[in-house]
Amino acid sequence: MIEELVRRLRPALLLVALSALPACEPKRTEQPAPERPAVEVVDPAAAEELSRSVWQAGQVQLTGARAAVEALNRAVTTLLDKPSEDHLEAAKLAWLDAHREFTAALPYIQVAFAPAELRKQGQALLLALDSWPAQPGYLDTVPGYSDSGIVNDTAIELTLSNLRKQHRLTAHEEASTGFHAIEIMLWGPTSERTAEQFVAVGAGEKPEAQATNRRRELTRLIGVGMGEDIDGLVDRWPFAANDLSRHFLALAPVERLQQIRAAHTRLVDEELLRRLPESSESDVESGRAADSKQALLALLRELQANWLPAQGAGLAELLLDRHQVAALAQTFAALEELLLKMEDPIELAELGQLARARDLLEGLAGLMSGATQVPASEEEMTPVKLGPAG
Repeated sequence: MIEELVRRLRPALLLVALSALPACEPKRTEQPAPERPAVEVVDPAAAEELSRSVWQAGQVQLTGARAAVEALNRAVTTLLDKPSEDHLEAAKLAWLDAHREFTAALPYIQVAFAPAELRKQGQALLLALDSWPAQPGYLDTVPGYSDSGIVNDTAIELTLSNLRKQHRLTAHEEASTGFHAIEIMLWGPTSERTAEQFVAVGAGEKPEAQATNRRRELTRLIGVGMGEDIDGLVDRWPFAANDLSRHFLALAPVERLQQIRAAHTRLVDEELLRRLPESSESDVESGRAADSKQALLALLRELQANWLPAQGAGLAELLLDRHQVAALAQTFAALEELLLKMEDPIELAELGQLARARDLLEGLAGLMSGATQVPASEEEMTPVKLGPAG
């Protein structure tokens, strides 16, 4: 109400100020327009509504990711029951869908595990589900090393508990659980996997010790572990669960928005930039599946839906001024346009494109955090013209 009153009185106040100018002033001068005001205080009611809607959007996205992982495990079961090239291709397609659905859930996972007391849990979950890069020889036979990998190491009993113990045991690239471990199993260490390599072997004294049979069981167990991990996360998410959400709801509505803002900015700084290789020899996420670009697009589109929804208010409207909002929209659009032109996997993109993408992501983080100020355009800097002094 006070702001509206000031807005209505502003013309009258300006006239009063002009009438007080001394007679020695030039008859006609130009003054720059006053600086635009800072972003107004966020309305608590709007913050309450938006913060709850963001959390619920996370529940929807994670539910979709769980359904996609379930579909992946069904496809893997079909492949193991009836190995064929068609079933292998179906399992790969299911992996691609599940990987993108999970990647799109990362903005919400970052928010949920933002509280200091939950960060270690969040890190452990992400490392279990999404640790990369993954070393192929840690899991399976690779050229020149016919006895490499867990599939050949019969000293490791194939149980899910043991796989979790082996995960990142001595090095960060030693992944034995999660998306990138099962990616290796489906595409193969050299991206030349055939369905024949999943055909069960029944001959010999200990068929369960045969590499092919261990490959089958290892693939199945990795999928089971992924299902367990994402089930546990989805079950903890609803407001009624009073688990993850209670930390979020304990904050004042405006503080929730600031937590979302900080988590999303950190995601861009620490995760999205990490997914863009700095050279053609860098590690890429999902290089075998050639999915680094599409997964990145899925994540960016989910961020954009939070900040600049097609309908209704978003984070940008409540936290940024209109110039920052316009710049944010342009940056999202420029990033998507650039990524669509790039190769997939991103490792194959031109170095100039990668550098430009990194610049845009850094700009995105600056705008989302509010640290980057956007000056008004020249068209908006209309000079104030003063009439003859009287």
